[in-house]
Amino acid sequence: MVSVGVGGGIAQASPTFDDFGYSTCTATTAPGPDQNFDDVTTACCVQHAGVPTPTTYGIGCVAQVDNPAPDYRPTIYMPTRPAPPGEGDAALDELDKLPPLPEPPP
Repeated sequence: MVSVGVGGGIAQASPTFDDFGYSTCTATTAPGPDQNFDDVTTACCVQHAGVPTPTTYGIGCVAQVDNPAPDYRPTIYMPTRPAPPGEGDAALDELDKLPPLPEPPP
């Protein structure tokens, strides 16, 4: 049996990225008067042990990976935020136009 104690030259594991906490944070935090949404996204990412990552669509967040493989492609979590007032979801509108799915077999 192996027993591992805390301290004394033993490296502590880095915190694990909390994707649920990050999504909740970005969905419920409004930018201040002198901030934009990227500031909120960055703060929420760091607060939940992530690494802020610039993307084509704004700042995202990834889990930190020590010594990744050369072909490693991380999962980028984009912030959860509501659509601006007056704007609908175009993809959802297109789905609403489709006919209903057939009934499942008995």
